[in-house]
Amino acid sequence: MKNNKKILVLTIIVGSFIQSPKAQLYGPFKSIGQIVLFADTLKVKNKINCEISRIKAGNDSIRPKQLSNFNLAICYVAKNYIDSTCFYLTRSIVQNPEFNRMILSDSDFDQLHKLPCWKIITDKIDSVFLSSIPNVTKPKLAVELFHINEKDQHARGYGLKRLDKIFVNVDSINIIRVEEIIKENGWPTYSMVGKVAADGAFLVIQHSTTQIQKKYLNQLLDAAKKKEASSESVALLQDRIMTNEFHCQIYGTQVFAVKDKVTGKLSKYTYYPIKDEVNVDTRRKEMGLIPVKDYLKMFGIDYVPGTKFKPPTFE
Repeated sequence: MKNNKKILVLTIIVGSFIQSPKAQLYGPFKSIGQIVLFADTLKVKNKINCEISRIKAGNDSIRPKQLSNFNLAICYVAKNYIDSTCFYLTRSIVQNPEFNRMILSDSDFDQLHKLPCWKIITDKIDSVFLSSIPNVTKPKLAVELFHINEKDQHARGYGLKRLDKIFVNVDSINIIRVEEIIKENGWPTYSMVGKVAADGAFLVIQHSTTQIQKKYLNQLLDAAKKKEASSESVALLQDRIMTNEFHCQIYGTQVFAVKDKVTGKLSKYTYYPIKDEVNVDTRRKEMGLIPVKDYLKMFGIDYVPGTKFKPPTFE
C-alpha cells in the first residue's frame, strides 16, 4: 500500500517538471489509471455497477483500499448519482485525508463545483488542511495558496484525465494573485503557510513566463537556503529558465515529448542537453534530487551519458 501512495505523490509532483503541456500525456502519468478509476471509461465499458460491487465487497485487488471511498465516488458521479458521490467524498475526506487534494483536482468531479454539496466538501478539506499545519503564521493565506495550487493542477487535468484547454487563462489569473501575495508578504515560506501552500506559489511561478521566473528565482533561492523552501524547486526553476533561454540545463529535470516519425503523434520522452554532464549527479545530490538516471527512467528514458541530440523547438 505504501508503494501505491508513492505513485500518487509522484504523479502530482512530476507534473511540474515538464516543459510542454502535451508531454504530460505520456511517461509516469499512465500509472494513475492503475489506482484511480476514470468516469468516462466506466461509462464506455459499462462497468460502473460491476466496479461498485467489487469495491464494496472488498474484491478490488488492483487498487489500494485507502482509495475505495474515492473510487466509489467516481463510480457514482459516472452514474450521475450526486448524493451518493458527495457521501463517499465526505467519507474519503475524513477517513483518508491524504487524498483530499485529489478531490479538488480530479476533473471527474467538475460537475459538482456549482452544487451546494461542493461547498461542504471544500470546507471540510480546508479544515483538515489547516489542522495539518497548526503552527503557520498566516493560515488564511495558506488556504488561499492551497487552492491556487489545486487550480493550477486542476487546469492541467489531475491524473491527466483531461487537459484543460483554458489552462493558460488559469495561469494568468493565478500569477496575478501570487505576485500580489509576494509583494505583500515576501516569498511564501514553510513557516508562513506550510509546504503545500508554499509549493503552490512555486508552481504558479514555474508555469509563468521566463521573465517572471527570473524575477523570483533569487527569492526562492534565499528561502531554500533558510530551509523555508524546497531546494528541488530551485533546481526545477533554474533548469526551466535555462531550457527556455538556452535549450540546455544543469540538473537534468526538464524533459519533453517527441513526435513519432510515422504517426506524427507525441509518443515518447527525451531530455534537454545537460551542461557539465559528468557532474550532474553531484549537483542533483546537493539539491536533494535522485540520480538523473533514476529520474529519467520514470519517463521511460534510458539515460546514456554523452548522448548527442538536438534540443526541441516548439511552434
